[in-house]
Amino acid sequence: MSDIHSKRVIRINRFSVPANARHDFMALVEKTHDIIRAQPGFVDDMILDQRSGPSAFNLVTILQFEDEYALQPAIAAVAQADAQAGIDRQALSREWGVETEIAFYHPTVRELRTAAIPA
Repeated sequence: MSDIHSKRVIRINRFSVPANARHDFMALVEKTHDIIRAQPGFVDDMILDQRSGPSAFNLVTILQFEDEYALQPAIAAVAQADAQAGIDRQALSREWGVETEIAFYHPTVRELRTAAIPA
């Protein structure tokens, strides 16, 4: 893996979104991603809708940044936009019944080991 990829930071947000809040929640997610996509150091994003499986989390967003230095300004840009628009994400999450888990990841290299094949 190249050094540039090893510095990348991946933010994964998992959400449990009730059906009655989905439309409003998705509108907020789209606005958020529009802001983040415009930030320096943004690399890529995905919004994933769970179609099957046993998890309570039915929506996942993945954001990829060049490095940790790009991450904080992007978070700050969202906070600034929220403040200007009068958006309180914690209050909205409570109102909508949305549960959230957030984690940060770095790409890893998986070593492939070649097993000896008996002759």
